[in-house]
Parts: sequence; C-alpha cells; structure tokens
Amino acid sequence: MIDIFINGIIPFSTVEYVLYTLAVTHITIVAITLYLHRGVCHSAITIHPILSHFFRFWLWLTTSMRTADWVAIHRKHHAKVETENDPHSPAVYGINKVLFQGADLYHKEKNNKETIEKYSQNCPNDWIEKKLYTGRNNLGILILFILNIIMFGTVGIIIWSIQMMWTPIFAAGGINGAGHYWGYRNYNTNDDSTNMSPIGIIIGGEELHNNHHAYPTAAKFSLRPWEFDIGWMYIKIFGFLKLCSVKRLAPKPIIQETENTDSKIITQSLLQSKLAVITDFTHKVLKPVYKKEKFKLSFKLLADHPNRLNQNEETIVNKYLSRNIKLNTIYNLKNKLHELLHSREVKHENFIEILNKWTEEAKSHGIDTIDDFLIRLKSYKVI
Repeated sequence: MIDIFINGIIPFSTVEYVLYTLAVTHITIVAITLYLHRGVCHSAITIHPILSHFFRFWLWLTTSMRTADWVAIHRKHHAKVETENDPHSPAVYGINKVLFQGADLYHKEKNNKETIEKYSQNCPNDWIEKKLYTGRNNLGILILFILNIIMFGTVGIIIWSIQMMWTPIFAAGGINGAGHYWGYRNYNTNDDSTNMSPIGIIIGGEELHNNHHAYPTAAKFSLRPWEFDIGWMYIKIFGFLKLCSVKRLAPKPIIQETENTDSKIITQSLLQSKLAVITDFTHKVLKPVYKKEKFKLSFKLLADHPNRLNQNEETIVNKYLSRNIKLNTIYNLKNKLHELLHSREVKHENFIEILNKWTEEAKSHGIDTIDDFLIRLKSYKVI
C-alpha cells in the first residue's frame, strides 16, 4: 500500500509523465473550447450526445466547473464587455488581477445568482447535471486526486496540481486577461480583444480572441490564411466521425467586379460586412496617409473608435490631428462610417439615404484613397 502511494502502479519515465500531463490538460482545454464555448455558449456547433457527455464528465472530473456557471459568465462578458459589469475585464480590474486572480473573479461571479439565471439559457438541466455535476461538483476533482495517486504515486499529486492550475492560468487568466491586453487585432471591435498569437494550439484556438469577438457565433476562429485554430481541426475530425456538425461560420465578404444596385442588397451586405468595411477603410484609406506623415503616434490610437480611448489618449490624438487637416478629415469620416454601420437606431429603409450623404461628404474632399474606397463600397458581397 505504501509502495503504491509512493510509486503508483504505472512506472512512467520523466518524459512519459510530461507527455501524459500535456495530454490530459489539453483534453480539458478542448472540452472548454468545443463544448462549453463554441457548443453550448454560442451555438456555433452541435455536438453528438456521446461526445457531449464525455466533455461534461471530463470537465467535472478535472475542473469541477458547472456548465451553466461557465456559460452564463461568458455570455455576460460579451454582453457587458469592457464595462464595470464585465466579470473579468482588464480595463476594469487591471491586467495583473485578471491574469493572476482570474479564477477568483470567476468564482465571485459564479455566486451572483442574477447572472446565472439571466445568462444560462439552454444549458443542460438533466438528472445527471442536477444530481452529480451540480450536486457533487467537487467530487470529481477528489476522485481525480485519488486516481492520480493510484496511477503515479507522489508524482500523481504534482500532475493533479498542474491540472488544477491549468484552467485558471491559461483560460481564466490567459484568455480573459492577455486576450484583452496583448496581441494584434484583425478587426476594430468595440472592445479591447486581441489575437494573442496567429497559431492557436496551447489554449485550443482561443488565442484568436479578437476574431472571436468579431464573430462570436462562428465555429472557426482562424480567419486569415496565416492563422491556425486547432479547435477547428478537432471540429473537422469529429465532424468526419459524425460526432459534431457546424452551425455557423463567420461571413466572408468579397468585393465584386460589379456594383450592387439593389438598396436592400447593399444594406444587407454592408451590415453583415461592417467589421471588414471599417478595417478596409482603416488600412487602405487612413493608414497610407498616416505613414506618409510619419507621425510619432501609435496607429492603434487612430484605428480604434474614439469611445475606446481614455482621456489622455484622446488628448494626444486630437493634438496630432490638429496639425494635419487631411488626416483629421479621414479620421472623422472613419468614425462617422463606424457609427452608421453599428447604429441600432438607423432603420434599414433609411440606411442607403444616410450612406449616400456620407459618400457625398467623402467625395467632396477629393482624396484619392477615399475615391478608390468608394468604388468598392457598394460592391461588397457576403458568401
């Protein structure tokens, strides 16, 4: 008995211990990104009951997280992003707190009954959820602790500790913290989300967090040719095995050779492509002028919407814009176009009228890069 406690029943080498630990922690990450995130929370994929029950069991065994809690907190994050009601925004709590105390923020919000009731619709509520996963949610990690000792002895305690830390560090801290603080942005979303890396492996593709915030209900997070989402790879594998099916993907805006003439098609195409349109304007109209002027000002400040700037950043931007009429004109046009495309007050029947007014204003300045953009503006099509 003492020998089992010390050495366990599986005599792994050091390399095998490492590989086993990486494998089991990776399964946990896959369960989070496929089942909790893309499946239940955003309904981007449908998962076969067999695979779904495996993921639920594995998360109970390795994290003690309840589906309804995780889903509700994440949905609230999207609904209240970067505000005081966001459960884990670095803009509110500071990057260090979210990185190193992300699990504490999660548990704090988990005890908010209003959050769970409001945002946990369509979560599992069957017998096993009530009697085991909710009623005995900490039993799983206790069983895992015992199993690890039986298999690996004292080394099993180390492996168990790593499993317990993996999700708080990489998911709660990494995605919620670094994913709203460091990295690059493909889309000028109304939040601080970033893509931490173009290669999404360690946290299951969740590294591409800006892409996710741009299209929350899309099953695939990699949206550029050079990006890789391992979560999407697993979706394709499980799809081949008939264990998973895709419900939604991000729209793919393209520029047609001919201009749309139907106002309804123009409206629909631009509203569906709004992030791509703003990104197109930012990089093909605003950026060339910015580069030509060689300002000692971060382009990110110009690319972001003014609402996302703090008072000091806004002062700096206004200072530079006051020195360059052309750049100031393009910057203001970008913001007006952003407001039009994101406005919830503009009715579809009035959209084209307001768009034409913006177009006439843009034309009146006689800027070549704007003229080129206007030629493409009514040629967007979503495929």
